[in-house]
Amino acid sequence: MAVIIPMLLLACGGSEQQAPDINVPDEVEEIEPSSPSEPSGPDPVAQLFRASLDLRGVRPTIAEIETIEADPEAYEDLVNGYMDDPRFGERIISMYAEVFLTRSDSYTVDAEDYGMSSELNFVFSRSVGDETLQILSHIIENELPYTELVVGDWTMANEILASAWPLDYPEGETGWKKVHYTDARPAAGMLASNSMWWRYMSTGSNANRGKANAISRILLCNDYLSKSIEFDRTVNLLDEDALNDALRSNPGCATCHNSLDPLAAFLWGTYYTDYDSPHDLRYYHAEREHYWENYDYVAPAYYGQEGFGLSDLGQFIAADPRFVECAVERVFSLMTQRDPGVDDTTKLTKWRETFIQSDLNMKAVFREVALDETYRATEVSDGVYATRKMVTSDMLGSQIEDLTGFVFIRDGVPVLDTDTQGLRTLAGGIDGQNVTRSATEPMTTLVLVQERYAQAASNYAVAWDRDNPEEARLFTEVDFHETPQTGKAQMVAQVQALHLRLFGHRVDADGPEVLANLELWEDLYEVSLTVEDAWAGLLTVLLRDPDFLFY
Repeated sequence: MAVIIPMLLLACGGSEQQAPDINVPDEVEEIEPSSPSEPSGPDPVAQLFRASLDLRGVRPTIAEIETIEADPEAYEDLVNGYMDDPRFGERIISMYAEVFLTRSDSYTVDAEDYGMSSELNFVFSRSVGDETLQILSHIIENELPYTELVVGDWTMANEILASAWPLDYPEGETGWKKVHYTDARPAAGMLASNSMWWRYMSTGSNANRGKANAISRILLCNDYLSKSIEFDRTVNLLDEDALNDALRSNPGCATCHNSLDPLAAFLWGTYYTDYDSPHDLRYYHAEREHYWENYDYVAPAYYGQEGFGLSDLGQFIAADPRFVECAVERVFSLMTQRDPGVDDTTKLTKWRETFIQSDLNMKAVFREVALDETYRATEVSDGVYATRKMVTSDMLGSQIEDLTGFVFIRDGVPVLDTDTQGLRTLAGGIDGQNVTRSATEPMTTLVLVQERYAQAASNYAVAWDRDNPEEARLFTEVDFHETPQTGKAQMVAQVQALHLRLFGHRVDADGPEVLANLELWEDLYEVSLTVEDAWAGLLTVLLRDPDFLFY
């Protein structure tokens, strides 16, 4: 179905809007804006849509909508169920990919360098980038103490990584599993993972400072690169000795480097001398842990506490109060799509105490945020301001797959998972290198991706539901023989079902949404002459509605 009628787009979507009036008078009377009506209170269905999309990446089922309509107090039980859903782990990975930034389309080596087929290059790169994310997801899903992220003696791997790295992965098995490195690397959780240091590399002269800042930013919410500094312009940046001396003695430099450089000194075991060597990149190098001495740099220390090696570093971080505070702030920011402000201090403090009392169970923090009135707000009420969020590229794909069964794949790769072969950043996603924050407002390329995705998914959904009526996902009220002349009642019921499933809106049988949708259906039917194309065109318009992007 290639025909779209733009004038009817907004009138037919999830928003309750009248069909546009095409008879425009020559003169339009100026109308004084009316005062805003008093809020009727939070919408339980809208709250549920927000929680379901954030915690599972999909929209609520009809049964879940009916449950919350019958009893708004069921929200908490539904949220608890969402966090026990297998899709919660995938959402953790998607959300924290924007924090860890380890996902990349390519690294300095690929699958072929480890004797695998070139067809596995994408899967290999995705597996490398997801190692640390899988560690975090496993910790949260299984309610392990959050400190395991930096002190655990295990990692997560699949059969692809097992073919490249020294791991005790079970022979003959597949999928992500909890395993151990076999090269005697320190027990330091993600700090000892190949994924981190394939993404965050260092030259000898940089002395792991970029790596140290990555640790500080991810785990302590302290990004050295975001700090304002006053730099002495008389320092010769081309003179390495002069630069190193300035880093230790110049006040503008020392402010950061007095804590950054000792932190970086812990990381020489993760330093690679040849970034093009599959062998060098495979292992942790304990023999290089003393390299800080060769470069005449400061000794390993964590904010004044002397230590040695990644195990000590992991223990220091685990005991740092900022580690806990940062974890709580991260959940808040990821769930609300905004940084915490002064007004959020009280609740962040409360959630931190809940987190500590739960033995650092991250699910407890996600639950607290999901139940908070600010997160749940759907209208302005009692000083609580609701802000609708835009779906991420991952979420756009996951909700369409759940609704229609369709995944947009090109050459065996989902197009929303890559830029090399797909449309990830064009759809508002991140690439972990150049684009590090998801789009929060619509842009031209995102709207175009949404359009093409909607068209392809709609055609697939109609074909599937027509051929598999007992397993129909969306078209449950028609059998694709009805027209307004032969089966208007069934068509009306189908339009109502689509609005409820897609947007959580119950629309009246004689309401403007149904009338506009059926009018569009008839226009499309006249053009295409097939019932299937008319339904596919209508579904395309609904999937392009702003209410499908914002929640």
